[in-house]
Order: sequence, then C-alpha cells, then structure tokens
Amino acid sequence: MINKSGDIMKRWIVAIFNAAVLIVGITFLSFLLVYLSPSDPAEILLGKSGMMVTDEVLEAKRQELGLNKPMIVQYGLWLNNFVHGDMGVSFKNSKSVSQLFAIALPNTLLLTAVSMLLTIIISTPVGIISAYKKDGITDGIVRAVTYLFISIPAFFLALIFLYVFSLKLKLLPVVGKVSLKGIIMPSLVLSLTLSAWYIRQVRAIILKELEAPYVMGLRSRGISERSILFSHVLVCSLAPLLTLFAMSFGTMLGGSAIVESIFSWNGMGKLAVDAISARDYPVIQAFVVWMAIIFMVINYLVDVLYKLVDPRIRRNLG
Repeated sequence: MINKSGDIMKRWIVAIFNAAVLIVGITFLSFLLVYLSPSDPAEILLGKSGMMVTDEVLEAKRQELGLNKPMIVQYGLWLNNFVHGDMGVSFKNSKSVSQLFAIALPNTLLLTAVSMLLTIIISTPVGIISAYKKDGITDGIVRAVTYLFISIPAFFLALIFLYVFSLKLKLLPVVGKVSLKGIIMPSLVLSLTLSAWYIRQVRAIILKELEAPYVMGLRSRGISERSILFSHVLVCSLAPLLTLFAMSFGTMLGGSAIVESIFSWNGMGKLAVDAISARDYPVIQAFVVWMAIIFMVINYLVDVLYKLVDPRIRRNLG
C-alpha cells in the first residue's frame, strides 16, 4: 500500500515538473520570437498615440517598458508578471490583456462546446451506421458526402452560409453576435467540416472492433447484433473515441480563428488574428501560453476519463 501511494505521488511530481518545463519552454520561445521581431514595441505604442516620435521620446519609452534590459531579464520580468495574473496591456487599444481574455474566452468556449456537441451528435451515429453497413449503399453515400465536406475549406463553407442564409434568405445575422441566432452559422460551419473527418474516424474505429475475435465469439454464442454493437463494440471503442473528441476540442479552441473572423464572433481566435495583424505582442504571447495550458488541462482530463471508461488502465495506473 505504501509503495502504491509512493508511486502515485512520484507520478504526480513528474507530471507537475513536466508541465512546468513545458510551460516555461513555450513561454520562452514565444517571448524569443517577439524579441527577435524587427518591430519595436515602444515605437508601435508611440505610433498608436499619435505623438511625434523622436529618439529621446523613443528611448524614454523603451526604458519605461524595460526594453533596454537584456532579453533574459525581460523574459523573467514578463514571466513573473504573468504568474501573478498580469498579462500586460494591449498595444492596439491600451486595454488590459486579462480584460480582453475575460471577454473573448467564454465566447470561444461557448462556440467550441456547441460545435463539438453538434459534431458528436452528427458523426457518432453516422459513423456507426456506415461501419455497420460496410460497402453497402448507405456506406457509399456517407463516404461520398464526407469526401465532399473534407474537400471544402471552412472559410469557403462559411462564405456560402453567409450568402445563402444571411444575404439571400435573410434568416440569420451576418455578424455572429453572442445569441441563439448568432451562434448557429459559426457552430454549423465548424461542426460540419469537423464531422466529415470524424465520421471516417468513427467508422474506422468501429470497423476495427467489429473485426476483433471477441465479436466472432459473441456471434457464435447467438448474441444479437444489436447487443454486440451497443453493449460490447461501443464500450470497447470509448477510449479511442474519447481521445478523438477531446483532442479536437482543444484544436477547435485555437483553430476556429478564421471562422470567428468571418462571422465577427468575439472570441479568442478573432482576438489572436486581430493581434497578429496589429502586431499586438502582449496579446499574442498570452494567447500562445493560454492555448498551451488549455491543451495540457485537456490531456489531463482525458487521462482521468480513461480511468473511468477502461478498467485496464485504472488497474495499471492505480
């Protein structure tokens, strides 16, 4: 019992250490990229203010921002401020980066959650049916439709939706405000493009399980196909399906930037695109770090859920 508790504690220490090293590495690389950028943050800030930029004023601003200090010292100061919740001030609108994130992050989480829910509702049953009807007419139609949607970029599908539902039919707003109507088009675009890929993945996972030896054994005992599919195959497929959905949730959090920009959805993706366009370095740095943290949290939650859905993992990991 003592050895088991010690092993669990050791794993926790290693996990926390690895997470800390990863965060420091990501923050250092993002800071280094900004530091090596040809643009001068002090010059950008002064240019936004509209005042005349002289060498004396520029040097004073650089001293105020600490840009005259060595890079490693600047990074240490920035990291210390970040740990204490100070992510800096946006160059673009002089607002606190924390304040901007507090507005944008809930909107992106809402859009991602709705899109992932729609994706699961669409792709899971369709993928299962396609696998169960392998090489049949239904399977052929599903595979053809998924090929079509995989080939259509998300931004092009977004423009089609805007043209049809906003300009022609006038059913939905052009700008994706945080409302029931405003979230329909961006969430549908994200879910449809992702579902096309998911259906094929779900189909492959279910097919692999259907061809497993235990399925043949269940059939030889006279177990119904319905019971085999829902009581055995789906249960054994939970772990890979869970990985698939969880990792895509993290990807969608950072990868919905184009869709958010097209629909003017005030989320993290749009905030990052606007920051890159304006060379708003504090926002870019904070975005990179928070995406890394979110991915690590999702990875941890997946590991926890693995223990719940797969007893073998629970026995091995304790």
